[in-house]
Amino acid sequence: MIGWAVETFIATTLLMLLVLAIRAPVRRSFGPHLAYALWLLPVIRLLMPPLPGEWQLSRLVAPLARDAAAAPGITVGVMNPATLPPEAASHAVIAQVDLLGHQGGVALVPPTAVADGPSLIMLLLGLWAIGALLFLAYHLVAHRRFCARLLRRARVDRTVAQGKVRVIETDAAHGPLAFGVFRKYVAFPRDFAERYDAQERDLALAHELGHHVRGDLIANWVALLVLALHWFNPVAWRAFRAFRADQEMACDALVLAGRAQALRHAYGRAIVKSAHGGAVSAACHLHTINEVKGRLRMLSKTNRPSPARIATGLLGVSALSLAALGLTASGTQAAAEIRTSMGKGIGAIAQNLPAPPAPPAAAAAPSAPAEADAPEAPAAPAAPVGARTISTTTTTTDKDGKRVKKIVLVRSDGERKEITLPDTEAMLASMPEVRNAKCGAGSEATVETQSAGGKRIITICSDRIERITASANATAMRSKAFGLQTAMMSLRHARMSIQNETSMTEEQRANALSGIDEAIAEIAEQQSEKD
Repeated sequence: MIGWAVETFIATTLLMLLVLAIRAPVRRSFGPHLAYALWLLPVIRLLMPPLPGEWQLSRLVAPLARDAAAAPGITVGVMNPATLPPEAASHAVIAQVDLLGHQGGVALVPPTAVADGPSLIMLLLGLWAIGALLFLAYHLVAHRRFCARLLRRARVDRTVAQGKVRVIETDAAHGPLAFGVFRKYVAFPRDFAERYDAQERDLALAHELGHHVRGDLIANWVALLVLALHWFNPVAWRAFRAFRADQEMACDALVLAGRAQALRHAYGRAIVKSAHGGAVSAACHLHTINEVKGRLRMLSKTNRPSPARIATGLLGVSALSLAALGLTASGTQAAAEIRTSMGKGIGAIAQNLPAPPAPPAAAAAPSAPAEADAPEAPAAPAAPVGARTISTTTTTTDKDGKRVKKIVLVRSDGERKEITLPDTEAMLASMPEVRNAKCGAGSEATVETQSAGGKRIITICSDRIERITASANATAMRSKAFGLQTAMMSLRHARMSIQNETSMTEEQRANALSGIDEAIAEIAEQQSEKD
């Protein structure tokens, strides 16, 4: 079991590294939702049970586990000198201490091999378990106290989403955030109405409600549980931060899906105004300062992947996920090896078995009676003669002078049927003629006229279409320039606010300003490219 646990930790770490490597290209090519879904891989691998057999990693771990189990026990710590094991007596340091007026000696024992002590692997397992429990206890207590402080200092209280979510305003919140799994809340700062305009308030509320709808609060607790099991693993800490960033970008995409392009600028302003230094791990904040750069970069991209491209990405990621889980599943290759070796063994046993005795000869079957002569079959009746059909095509002129073409079907039994064919010449004459030409001044892309003979003519104005396209491109460029300018002003305002924030430490302020400065530099670079 210990070997399986070590395999699982190594396998989940490898999957975390895989997701960290491919999340950015997957997000750029197929959208943030698919990049966020990649984080299911380590969780699924962590839940997979041990399979029968021996995986490649098992061959590396099993000898280490056997050596650790066979190694002598270890003792370490502060002990009573009177009960010291003989092996530790020569290494211990005896010190005299005064405990409540009573003099006594204690032995400080460094790690020493003893015969009856616990093994090294049990000590490491105990250290890991204590660390995981302390990690979970800290976050449970911190989150409970944080939520209680938010509710205790709440002023405005209303419900949304058919009464399923309570919305509060409290001075304990530095920015919009969602919290609560069973009782769902959205919290805003006290100055929410003063700092945010109507559009920004609606978008911030939609973002936090999106976290509740998607189940991101539950996902955060699952991620914290995985991080608790990997509390000693720096890869897991990096993966947790990347998971939260992908979660926010996926929620951004959910909010902006189907909305007007101009709302991206208001949404970017809401993100920058919500900048703050830290976050409670189990809650969903609209924004932390370390994510400004990536989220603003995503908002500046307006091209959405097509449904076909998303489907292709989903198939590719699914295939990659199955392959990764298959390669890291304990016992996968060993099970195949066991089946192969069992087949070989069964074949060898079959070759060494004695030949079975010949079966007894079957008794002779009795002779069959002579066949009776079958009566002659009656003559078949004569088949009826099928009815014949004759078809002719006739062209006549009706009373209006129009030509009418008909197909006449006449059967030999006298039945007659007429089928009138449509007048294709009249149909072609009624179809409009389409031309491509330059129409000069005007705003209509097509012009419809009528010839002297009464035929409709539709002219596609190529020069007007070019002017409309050029005007649309110019409007888009001006809109993007306005958005960049608005984002720059919001970033500078946020930078000034953080500089004047007295509740932050110098380290938090430096980290926050560094992230904002990077975002300002990137936006300035985009503005210079446009110029």
